[in-house]
Amino acid sequence: MNWGEILKMVIPILVVSIGWLLGQVSSFSNRLISIESKLPALITSEGTPTDSPISAERRQRMKEEIQKEMNDLNVRVTLIEERQKQNGR
Repeated sequence: MNWGEILKMVIPILVVSIGWLLGQVSSFSNRLISIESKLPALITSEGTPTDSPISAERRQRMKEEIQKEMNDLNVRVTLIEERQKQNGR
């Protein structure tokens, strides 16, 4: 085999590889454009992430549970303070 025959075999492989690579770059570019177009929906102009309806709902439930627990603890503290006042007489 001489170099001419080797080049005849390798050139089509190189051309196909370069075509595939260009296709992948184009696909990546399209995916990047798609992600960038969705970005304003995820991040506000101030740079803070926006809430999804699911996370906002979960956070609201957690907030309500914490408020219930705080109210319960406030009642307990009040009762304990009253008992201490009565026992302290």
